[in-house]
Amino acid sequence: MTEKDEFVLRGRRLRLVGTANFRDLGGLSGSGQQTMRRGLVYRSDHLSRLTDEDHAVLLNLDLRTVCDLRSDREQQRSPDRLPATDSIGYHFLPVEDRQFDPATALERLKNGDRQWLSLDFVIGMYRRYLDEFGPVWGKVLTLASTDINLPLVFHCTGGKDRTGICAALLLLLLGVDGDVVLADHQLSTVYNADRVQPLFDKLAELGIDRDMAAPYLQAPVEPLAALLEYLKSRYGTVEDYLLTRAQMQRPTLSELRTLLLQ
Repeated sequence: MTEKDEFVLRGRRLRLVGTANFRDLGGLSGSGQQTMRRGLVYRSDHLSRLTDEDHAVLLNLDLRTVCDLRSDREQQRSPDRLPATDSIGYHFLPVEDRQFDPATALERLKNGDRQWLSLDFVIGMYRRYLDEFGPVWGKVLTLASTDINLPLVFHCTGGKDRTGICAALLLLLLGVDGDVVLADHQLSTVYNADRVQPLFDKLAELGIDRDMAAPYLQAPVEPLAALLEYLKSRYGTVEDYLLTRAQMQRPTLSELRTLLLQ
């Protein structure tokens, strides 16, 4: 990772009142000494707490597209609070693991179901997300390949797991170094720290210590690193994955590179 990338990584966060983890993917070094354009693609945690002040910021950004990756229950419990304008298109693209729904996590823990609080479980979940939701990642990236849809933001609840996978696929396609992709992923632990501390406290009341809860509440590097190895061994390159499992077209990949790199 270059010194420039280290500097850029921490300079992309958009400080909104209602989010903790909203950041620009632009500025990172991509293919052929190009960089990803700023102000076009963002990643975030959920948008259900946006304030009127936040709305003004997003409208000033000229935000055009929101891709919501949460499950049905998550979305119904906390629907996005977006500016009241026809200029922003909302796309509900649920990524729902058959073994885990964040909306029911606390209830499961209260009932004594804790086997999923482990790095191994999260690694398996990431692999299932890759295998089973290729068309969702393909839809998000296809939307991002057309300038009329930009700026675009994609998000889940914490902006770390499902959002992290989507961000990794896009960054890798644009030629961003794998170490930078992993570093970007880990920033979610930093930015979500204040927001998740009450959850750590609540789980402690259930006898679940910080180390046990961390794979679920934070963004450790191991699951995404394992995912990238899995992608390589099962699908080949990220481009191979996007053309097959994600059902994208080769011209769309070229359009993404042309539009998002400078």
